[in-house]
Amino acid sequence: MTLNIGERDKKFLIGGGVFVACYILFFFVAEPIYKKQANINEKIKDKVNFIEKYYEVLNQTTYYQAKEAANKNIKINLQKRFLNETEPGLAAAGLQKLLQGFSKGAVTIEKTRVEKPKFMTGILAIPVEVTIRSSLKNLALFLMRIENHQKFLIVEELRSRRINKKEPEDLQTRLLITGFIKELDPKGEKPI
Repeated sequence: MTLNIGERDKKFLIGGGVFVACYILFFFVAEPIYKKQANINEKIKDKVNFIEKYYEVLNQTTYYQAKEAANKNIKINLQKRFLNETEPGLAAAGLQKLLQGFSKGAVTIEKTRVEKPKFMTGILAIPVEVTIRSSLKNLALFLMRIENHQKFLIVEELRSRRINKKEPEDLQTRLLITGFIKELDPKGEKPI
């Protein structure tokens, strides 16, 4: 049994065989190799980007060191702003001692009363009520000493009245002065 294939049919069969071989080679060999190479190139590009970002971060160490130093300075400055004591009673006594120092040569402290500690904007506030006798000029000097002190102190209330009708400069003043200690509100309540 021999097949008689014409010259024209042989050409078509050879052309078809070459086409099928090229088709199989393209779809089962060349295309997977191309896709695999494209995938490898993408992974290499991702790793190169990662390494570039890593070196960018490494080159910014001086920036982050400067930020860390600035944060330490801010922390030190904030520590100077708060009362040194950690207990409210001790902080109130420290605040009273500060107020005694401010009053020297300016006002006479008649009465001092420690109010109940409270949280103001999430920080524990130590209020002290002070009743003083002074002239208007010395009261202004006393208030200036409070405001210009390195500790963060607030004069919440100021009530003043004349003591002697003949001497309008002779005043009795009640001040509510608040200092702060480094204790945050444990409940996380809203600020007052």
